Amino acid sequence: MVLEVMIETENYTVPEQADLERWANKYDLTMPVLSDEDGLIWDYASGEGGSIGLPFTVVMDRGVVIDTIQSGANSRRAESLL
Repeated sequence: MVLEVMIETENYTVPEQADLERWANKYDLTMPVLSDEDGLIWDYASGEGGSIGLPFTVVMDRGVVIDTIQSGANSRRAESLL
């Protein structure tokens, strides 16, 4: 399964449902778009020795173990990683 996670809006606020829907429509996303209300994504984007930048793509295996982390977001590329 591929998910898109939106961590904040262009106004630096936590995304609401309407923000997630606008994002999905703007970029023609077919995967679910979730909000990171607790800011957990920042741990991966800027933690432990550096930053990979935002947005980025994370692929998890069936055991919910991180398999791949890549800079950038692109639904076609994410689907190719599966």
